[in-house]
Amino acid sequence: MDGPAETSANQASLSNNSGVDGAVERYRGQLASIDAERERLRAKDRRFGYVRVVLFLAFVLLLVVGMLWDDVSYATWVGWGSFALCLIAVTANEPIRDKLEELNKHRSVIRRLIARLERDWEQLASKSLTRQLAAVELPGHRRDVAGDLDLLGRASLYHLVSMAATAPGIRTLAQWLAGPAEATIARSRGEAVEQLAPLRDQRLRFYTLARQIGESAGDPDHFVQWAAGKPWLAERRWLVLWSKLSVVLAVVFVLALVAAGIGVAPRGLIRFSLMAIGLLIAVNVVLTAVMLGPAHAIFSIAMSNRRAVDDYEEIFSAASWLPSEAEPDRGVSSGVAPDAAGPASGFLDSIRDRLIRSEHSAVEGMRQLRKVARAGGLRQSAGTFPIYLPLQCLALWDVLVLDRLEQWQATYADHVGGWFEALGELESLMSIAALRDENPGWCRPSFEEAANGATLRAVAIGHPLLRDEDRVCNDVSVGPPGTVLLVTGSNMSGKSTLLRSVGLNVALAAVGAPVCAREFSLPSVELASSIRVSDDVSQGVSFYMAELKRLKSVVDHAREMSGLSDRVCLFLLDEILQGTNSRERQIAVVQVLRHLIDSGAIGAVSTHDLELADEPELAEIAHVVHFRETIHPDASGNEQMTFDYKMREGVSPTTNALRLLRMVGLGEREDQQGE
Repeated sequence: MDGPAETSANQASLSNNSGVDGAVERYRGQLASIDAERERLRAKDRRFGYVRVVLFLAFVLLLVVGMLWDDVSYATWVGWGSFALCLIAVTANEPIRDKLEELNKHRSVIRRLIARLERDWEQLASKSLTRQLAAVELPGHRRDVAGDLDLLGRASLYHLVSMAATAPGIRTLAQWLAGPAEATIARSRGEAVEQLAPLRDQRLRFYTLARQIGESAGDPDHFVQWAAGKPWLAERRWLVLWSKLSVVLAVVFVLALVAAGIGVAPRGLIRFSLMAIGLLIAVNVVLTAVMLGPAHAIFSIAMSNRRAVDDYEEIFSAASWLPSEAEPDRGVSSGVAPDAAGPASGFLDSIRDRLIRSEHSAVEGMRQLRKVARAGGLRQSAGTFPIYLPLQCLALWDVLVLDRLEQWQATYADHVGGWFEALGELESLMSIAALRDENPGWCRPSFEEAANGATLRAVAIGHPLLRDEDRVCNDVSVGPPGTVLLVTGSNMSGKSTLLRSVGLNVALAAVGAPVCAREFSLPSVELASSIRVSDDVSQGVSFYMAELKRLKSVVDHAREMSGLSDRVCLFLLDEILQGTNSRERQIAVVQVLRHLIDSGAIGAVSTHDLELADEPELAEIAHVVHFRETIHPDASGNEQMTFDYKMREGVSPTTNALRLLRMVGLGEREDQQGE
């Protein structure tokens, strides 16, 4: 077994290294281009800054000169001209700053892509993302599996796979990774991933847009909640009536003022019109301050900034370039299993329908919302705020905008949730596509029918969270039902890593991703595990009782799944029942495994208790393998322990607990040895 496993591991490593190195080099080249463009735009932004300052200072200076010296009163008009030019400069400068902001987002996307490949977990983790992942709703047993296998936490599979930045994308990908590996769904996701992997430029643009949306004030979840909620003006229709009446009154009073000013109407009308306009402004200012706080909050959700709606429209429009059919030769060129070739799954078609094809598609909805956002965006831009201010004071502009916004809400409320579900699915597939593109040495898994034996088989399987140079691959087989893989070996030899390698690659297979192996086949499975267990002093739960509760959960889940015909339970148990003595542990482990096997589950168990393999009942059903260590003296004659992390047949011939004790300085004292 060692020879083929080592050969396949080396082949996988060599193939994958070339792909990863090429991806890193490509990303670093893109970073250099982005940095050069940023410097160019920063220089341009500084020049605009100087122009704005000069024009504003000229405005102030000329205004003062015009007010102090009557013979140069024209300076006042020139000053106002300078102010107008200053506003034009501010408006012209905004696209440059928008582009700089976009480049910064693009740069952070590239840096994350590199950090994933280099396994730089510190850069990948963030407090906000940790909070979002912790808030993802998962059933109890899936939350346990996620913790045991590092699916969602720091230095986790999620961080390796994910380029998601919006709440729907983060939630969807996390739920996929922690969900079951169902053949039909996984194949559909895998087919979609194969089609998205070559679209590098489109994917990078998509990642940047998603990050802009994810970091803006307009959270998609809040947008969905607002769209599905009750219109704010429904119980305040008098505000709409008053805003429309304000428009009429403002027009009448301004016309009266002009008419009186040019002599068409009595001069006394000037004073009356000014007082009426002043009163109208006062009423509208009070209404704005007292009543329209919630309306502005709605604007921050539905139209968070002047670019948010455009970003949504563009990211939804990404569905327009989604492939509709798989390329006939793609399965050969990318190493895809033969049974995976064929027409595209309905996955991308379903996303496309919700985002661009239907009558109430996301793109059409955003186009309509953009028209409202233009009116609502007057207050958000320095260049248009002077226009917004009189409109708000004279016509209660915000109410008119909100009325149009709620008309949009009534039209699209039933469809908005589906848009963002589709966005979450697309963002997840886009993330997985990067993993496929960057790791050509990883294979696409093949799913077998459970009726054919329900066995997981892997050639050169490795731990996907380890760097290529640190990873050691092995050939593994788990199943069929009625058997168990018993992994023996001394401490630190690689038993737990093997279990996690199996579980993590199953999670990758579930989402349609490539797996860290040269060959990988499995039935439809759902994971259950007991790897990381801790006591709970606050609840009076000892370590042993905590282990029992976790094992009870695993057995209960296996029993629930025993009635399913479409998938089996795959259990991974690491050093179970350590909280009791050796003889009782052996009996208890056999009983737990008997419950699992009677439920039709397949799985692997690790132990350093070598006597466990001698249990007669376990010997009948167990395929026993082991990891070992090598002890050799260093130049000073001190013992050194090394591990090759290669799995071998049979029971481990060695233990190392006492040697490790001595190596850290906790062995027997010399005076005790003399006794």
